[in-house]
Amino acid sequence: MSTAQIKNSFNSIGEVDVSISPSTLILKLSVTKHAIRYFVLWQTHRQIIFFGDYTLHHITNSDELVTAMDKIFNKDEVLKLSFSKVVIGFNEPYSLVPSELFDLINKAGKISNRFTETDIVFDDSQITNGLRKFFNNPELLHINSTYLNLLPEYLNETPEKLFVNISKNHIDVIRFNDQKKLHLMNRYDYQAESDFIYFVLLCCDELKIDREKVELVLMGEVDIQSKIYNISYRYFSTISFIKMPDNLYFSKAFETFPKHLHFNLYNLGA
Repeated sequence: MSTAQIKNSFNSIGEVDVSISPSTLILKLSVTKHAIRYFVLWQTHRQIIFFGDYTLHHITNSDELVTAMDKIFNKDEVLKLSFSKVVIGFNEPYSLVPSELFDLINKAGKISNRFTETDIVFDDSQITNGLRKFFNNPELLHINSTYLNLLPEYLNETPEKLFVNISKNHIDVIRFNDQKKLHLMNRYDYQAESDFIYFVLLCCDELKIDREKVELVLMGEVDIQSKIYNISYRYFSTISFIKMPDNLYFSKAFETFPKHLHFNLYNLGA
């Protein structure tokens, strides 16, 4: 019997007005063993109008996660809407592989996503089959595809930026070269701020990044009061939080919502 628990674990922001046609809405959803989160985008106005966040407990395998998904999707009235498009992001460990190997890996049965220059491969077939029961032809992506699609736009003023996304138990470090080509994207597990800064500094050393000149751009589960932010200022002269794209808006309900939080999800498939 599954031990998956979802009671008293839901938080939300905003609302989906009944006057809005579901055919104008896009669902952007992420699934992990720790959380199921989603944003609803009103495509007509390019506006985020709703955010739902389920914290999952005691999920140890894919069977338990699929059970939790069933319970959530069957009771959540927003997720039952007939969206014009559903984009699902996986946030599992990934591999960057050369393009010439992509087809071989894909034929081996991996769930995967093709990019222009680099391919992310990930394997989650049991979970994707569970998701397809609820959503018609969802677009399946790795959540890090957001970084490859959007971050080069943030290099127009200067390429001297090092992007770091912070999650509860891991970080993703992303770096592009002067031609806006991906130079590094790697994931590191961490437990404390000392682990965080160790891996970031290691990347700087390996890529010969001048910490006096580069701008450290933070995303994800971090704020100005956090230990991660404080320790970063010991080693970097310039630190910022990533800003949302110019062509995207949030409803008034998100006035205090930090726009660097879940940047990879609300921009998924953009």
